[in-house]
Amino acid sequence: NTGNTLFGDDSDSDSIAKSTLDILIALHACDTATDDSIWFAIQNNADIIVTAPCCHHQLRPQIDRHSNKNPDHPLADILCHAIYRERSTETTTDAMRALLLEIAGYNTQV
Repeated sequence: NTGNTLFGDDSDSDSIAKSTLDILIALHACDTATDDSIWFAIQNNADIIVTAPCCHHQLRPQIDRHSNKNPDHPLADILCHAIYRERSTETTTDAMRALLLEIAGYNTQV
């Protein structure tokens, strides 16, 4: 931790005193690493949070199970294609992240 900048991973984040971050950048933060980064930034009052999430593995299995169990679902014709399930997962996950950031007082751009 150099001033308000944290380099590397947050494996030693427990030892970092709560402070104010200027900017948190999480590039290619796979799966829940994006959520962990966002939470870390909120807890440390980051002025700016920039994330580039890649994997969305938490919600995808739930959508897969639901679409398989409910062939008469209104979106069944769309969700029967894996690429659309993936895109739906990304859209839903990123929308929830944006809403949670807004609840925490941040202005968001997705």
